[in-house]
Amino acid sequence: MKTRLIFTTLALISALAVQAADGIRYQAQPAGNKVRIEGTSTAHDWEMEGTLIGGFVEFESAVQFDTAQATIPGLKDKKLAIKSLVIVPVRSVKSDAKAMAQVMDGLMQDALKEADFKKIECRISELTFKEPHAAGKPFEFDAAGELAIAGVTNKVTFPVTIDVVEKDKLKITGSAPVKMTAYGVKPPAPSFGLGLMKCGDDVKVIFDWNIAKTATTASK
Repeated sequence: MKTRLIFTTLALISALAVQAADGIRYQAQPAGNKVRIEGTSTAHDWEMEGTLIGGFVEFESAVQFDTAQATIPGLKDKKLAIKSLVIVPVRSVKSDAKAMAQVMDGLMQDALKEADFKKIECRISELTFKEPHAAGKPFEFDAAGELAIAGVTNKVTFPVTIDVVEKDKLKITGSAPVKMTAYGVKPPAPSFGLGLMKCGDDVKVIFDWNIAKTATTASK
């Protein structure tokens, strides 16, 4: 019930974030999503995972995805202009540590200033198509936009793929390198274990995100 309520809230926020435009709107779906943060420390590598990703992606009306085809209608100089908002609640991402998971979650929430900044947000504004495309494979792009963490927003670029899961449904997969200090985040250094454990500055954010056409655009 709590997870459903959080996702409903994310959907409402994303719906209110922008006004509808003349395009094809895909909305985040509640199932099949995954976000994973991978990092290092002086003691061992670590991971955190979550399943809540809210938001939307809006393409121009000419854009159609068919992985059997070599290209995508609507490309302009190999680029797709899009509107998007990706939302990940900080508290939804949890440590996979078998021991002291709650402690690790608290440390990361403190580091990300969760009390003041509840969400990690990403807005991608352009996709650059990578050729050639092999039939039946996901389309590959370089994504460009802005990432906001702990109240700091930076420009980002990272690779993504877009796959057609079924009619009117897409799966976006990506991997983005992030340097914590670039967002004013001090890498956690737990006081337990004689204070010998210190997290590295560089982390990788990996995600699988399922989106579907809204009822209005799907009926066109």
